[in-house]
Amino acid sequence: MPVRVIIDGKEVVLEKPTTILNAARGAGIDIPSLCYDERLQPYGSCRLCMVDVKGKGLRLACLTTVQDGMEVVTETPEIAEHRRNILRMLAERHPADASGRVADLFKRYGVEPSGKESPRLIDDSHPLLYVDLNKCVGCFNCVRVCEEYVGRLIWRTMYRGEQTIVMPETGRIGTSSCISCRACVDVCPSGAILDKVMGFAKPSSWGETACSYCSLSCPLKVGFDGSGPVYVEGERDKLPFSAECLKGKYHWEDLVYVPERPEAPRLRSGASWSRASWDDAVKVAADGLRKAIAEGGPGSVGVIVSSRLPAEAYYLSQLLARAALGTNNVDAAASALPAAKELEPIGGPLPTTSVESVSGADVIVTVGQVEEYHPALASAIRRASLQGHSRLVVISSPDDKLSRSADVVVEARSLAPAVRAVEAALVESGKADVEGASTALKEARSLALSLRSLGTSRAAKEAGVEESAAREAAEAMASGRRVAVVAELDTTPGVAAESMNLAALSGALSREGSGFVPLLSYFDNYEAVELGVSPSRLPGGRGLSEAKEVEGLLGVKVPAEEGMGTAEMVEAARDGKVRALVIVGSDIASPSPMREAVLEALYRVPFVVALSSVAGVGIEYASHVHMPTASFVEEEGVYVSADGRLTLARGTRTAKGALRAWEALSRLLSATGVGRAYSSAKDIWDELRRLDSRLSSASYDSIASGEVRVSLRRA
Repeated sequence: MPVRVIIDGKEVVLEKPTTILNAARGAGIDIPSLCYDERLQPYGSCRLCMVDVKGKGLRLACLTTVQDGMEVVTETPEIAEHRRNILRMLAERHPADASGRVADLFKRYGVEPSGKESPRLIDDSHPLLYVDLNKCVGCFNCVRVCEEYVGRLIWRTMYRGEQTIVMPETGRIGTSSCISCRACVDVCPSGAILDKVMGFAKPSSWGETACSYCSLSCPLKVGFDGSGPVYVEGERDKLPFSAECLKGKYHWEDLVYVPERPEAPRLRSGASWSRASWDDAVKVAADGLRKAIAEGGPGSVGVIVSSRLPAEAYYLSQLLARAALGTNNVDAAASALPAAKELEPIGGPLPTTSVESVSGADVIVTVGQVEEYHPALASAIRRASLQGHSRLVVISSPDDKLSRSADVVVEARSLAPAVRAVEAALVESGKADVEGASTALKEARSLALSLRSLGTSRAAKEAGVEESAAREAAEAMASGRRVAVVAELDTTPGVAAESMNLAALSGALSREGSGFVPLLSYFDNYEAVELGVSPSRLPGGRGLSEAKEVEGLLGVKVPAEEGMGTAEMVEAARDGKVRALVIVGSDIASPSPMREAVLEALYRVPFVVALSSVAGVGIEYASHVHMPTASFVEEEGVYVSADGRLTLARGTRTAKGALRAWEALSRLLSATGVGRAYSSAKDIWDELRRLDSRLSSASYDSIASGEVRVSLRRA
């Protein structure tokens, strides 16, 4: 039943009970606080969120659950004076240069900080963090986020009462076991803990780009000074939860300011590397590829795009394979994951709805560790649950961070059987939408019959999950009309197929306002397949049978024979059948459980060319030419999110002698004899638009001026 509460005279209707603080924030009403963060359990230490509840008196909003009919006033003269007194006590020892949320509250309540700064409370010993405990407000967010969210104990509290202080485990942050995740920076409301690059940044110019850490491709603003990128912030007007994750906010630095990023192209000589000019590196790469083709034929070479890149780089990668190397051996690394095959019935691992719409569902179901790989979306899901807008069902391992905000948790040792148990409960309860499922999956009726025969009890026992949890999950899913299923898919077979079945049976594939959002944990770039980075598909969604049309538009010959996909190229390389590989994007060996198999394959390839911003283990030890390309904060072109949102990267600058991916690929194309000259990323995009009718109206100007989406999913 909906819960109705009056906050400052405004009626707020919730799908379920939540705290007063979350209900107010969901309604756009700001209640002051310093110690509350959605990722942490409510703590109540700052005492600033005090509100007046009719008939109950003063209560802490972060710790008080709303009740139907409750009336709340968030600020009265008494409450304002209470807050002012707390802030005065903080201001007595807080330096005058206040920043962050506490500075906003000082200004709001007319309080002037007047504390003296002690040099002994400043810790500059860490390469990435700057700590000034003169500004600590005693919220203990850093201590709690490190323990509750990150699972470490770097920050500790010492002493008691007014003497309580926060300090690193060893006394100095630089000698601690800190992993530089910057979670403590993110939750600090006073600037007591800062990221050294962004905390002191003074950008002289700004550009725009998209984060490439996951398939959401959150739009970002990037600040630059004379040395390169120094500041990143999400463009919330374009995507509300953009950069609400530690990766997007801070870990771009790991692609720019790290020793693994070379300052120039490199050529391997035996076991060592030598620095080279771009002209020399491109010539060596082109000569090596020509030699490989001469020795083994076009079928012995291939191109693998291993990470999320602008569409222009995708386009030139497939052009390099087809026009320069004479092969259809080109693929996105995402195709090697089980999800690519298992989700073919619905057009591949691409969302059936926009990621923004997920938080508007009545019921959200997450499968697997969404927070681990797609933190921005996880933050939106958590907020929808905490603010009482959506019921949240989590099917995952016991350590899943979203479980703390869930209404129902199905703790799973093995994901696929656990999801199947919930499917069985949904069917057995008679609440599965079999009719709707049949419109999306041909086998929906036979699936429902087999699940009914299996039964919830047996399915739960086989999965090793609590039968009651599976039934509660099914009941929660049936309680709402709009259902969103979000599945985090790694290399485990079966999870994608079962998640798709659950989405179908719950109505997520057939009802308006519902949707299925499959997410890839590794090699998250399946949209490249739909843009032509595929052994069997050409730009514009065409098959090889339509090659003549593409040849007419491109003026190049397209090989007739279907090529090898990523998994086949890796297997052929292990068998010694691949003479050369071009890997475009991140190190294909570093980010996944397939690392050992991929490394073994790369070692057996006589010539490997890598175009990547940093050198991972595969590039460092198994490639022969390394061309340093731009990180996503320095790129140029159009990023395409998994749900088809286009973001234009422009106004950026590269650091450390890198070229943007399209520039490096364009040079390689010219050196291998393809008569194409591109002076800008826009030239490439316009050529791609002529080949792909889905992009025909998406000019750079239209993308820059407002939201543009394209449909990537095959019918």
